[in-house]
Amino acid sequence: MPMAQLQKRIPVSIIGGFLGAGKTTLVNHLVASKAHRFGIIVNEFGETGIDGSLIENVDTDGIAELSNGCLCCVGREDLVSALFKLVSRKDKPDYVLIELSGLADPVPVAQTVMDPFARIKFELDGIIGVADARNLEQTLRDGPEGAVQLAYASTVVLNKTDLASPAQVAEAEGLIRQINPLAQIYRTSRSRVDPQDLLHLRAFDLDWRPQHYQHLHTPKVQSFTLTAEGLLKRQKVNAFIDQYLISRPDAVFRAKGFLSVKGFDKQVLFQSVREIFSLELAQQPVQALSRLVVIGRGLNQPEYEEAFQALKAG
Repeated sequence: MPMAQLQKRIPVSIIGGFLGAGKTTLVNHLVASKAHRFGIIVNEFGETGIDGSLIENVDTDGIAELSNGCLCCVGREDLVSALFKLVSRKDKPDYVLIELSGLADPVPVAQTVMDPFARIKFELDGIIGVADARNLEQTLRDGPEGAVQLAYASTVVLNKTDLASPAQVAEAEGLIRQINPLAQIYRTSRSRVDPQDLLHLRAFDLDWRPQHYQHLHTPKVQSFTLTAEGLLKRQKVNAFIDQYLISRPDAVFRAKGFLSVKGFDKQVLFQSVREIFSLELAQQPVQALSRLVVIGRGLNQPEYEEAFQALKAG
């Protein structure tokens, strides 16, 4: 069970969302805010990319220089190559935004950023989902992949609330909380969210603290919290991670929590996105209670609860 001790790296946020929900508007809003010298990776300009009015020129490497000093990679090349191309420049960005297209799966992108090679320079700061408050229920009914996308989000921008009725907004927020109790939700119109609410979330970092989440589920996505008193046995923890989490990438979307493992003087922060996971020593001393939030579909909750209890050191 290797532990990562990582230096300061460039934060990366992944922005995904439903078609027409206001995802590109959000990216343009963040860029125009000048909150950072951003590096933006998008598929193309126009309807699914950066506002063309912000672009001053595109160099021979395919890097667009924006009027506010930000940089944008316009190519469809390998993501790792695009990341390192942005930060190899003299005027390198101090924050990177990756805009997904349509209902693209955020997991391959998250896995790339969490890969040990990329983690030398970058850290996954958060996954931001954008949803249309008026049409969320219909969208989830028509495309269940939308629920899966929301399940990975660390923050959800519930947009177009000015065009929805109070009942629609409340219902949409309730659906999001059922799908993903870990996510912070911001109600907004025209994707106008304070950048401070979306950036530097450190959702995959050591400062995260679990809360007491209800056992919520929908026909497509479910979530529950596992707890265990006392210290856990290291070998049993490794076996649990392998058998119940990373070996089930189509069933377990995300898992995150603090584990009190025998042999360590500090708690261990575990987090996974499908089969990619990390274990890092937290700052606080080891405590008696271990807590792990699991989000997935088709999971046998009693089976997980029994297996988690069996991790206790004898």
